[in-house]
Amino acid sequence: MKRKWNWLDTLIAAIVILIIVVFINRHKITGGNSSANSNTLDIVITVEASELTKDMVTDLEKGDQFYAQYRLQNAYITDFEIMPKQETTVGKDGKIRVYDSKDNINIAVEIEAKVVTSGPYMELGGQEIKAGVPIIVKTTEVEFPGVIKHIEVK
Repeated sequence: MKRKWNWLDTLIAAIVILIIVVFINRHKITGGNSSANSNTLDIVITVEASELTKDMVTDLEKGDQFYAQYRLQNAYITDFEIMPKQETTVGKDGKIRVYDSKDNINIAVEIEAKVVTSGPYMELGGQEIKAGVPIIVKTTEVEFPGVIKHIEVK
């Protein structure tokens, strides 16, 4: 007996294909990757930046959210300290004099962040998080380069 293909067979094949597509894209449908929660770590990062102008950090505020990869990240500026840059000059008598710069400042920023870990590596917004590594501190209002000086796991 030869069986013909009918509309019920087509409907069943379409449902099976739809179920396969939904299963493959389930992380997009539910709004996130379920395995992403298992590889996150709460840390506090201390970033120091030097030789910045005062104009570069006038809009920096506590509570600003980190911005990278065209979206807000799960990181917030909790504290910062602005210090004048110390400059030196040698006088005519040969003595070294230290004075505060009128134009340049140094800043220390504390950031609480939830970073993605992969083995010994940590990442925040596409940037590697490791002591001594350069990082760009960027919010929706401010952006400046700095260096990670300290990392503390919460």
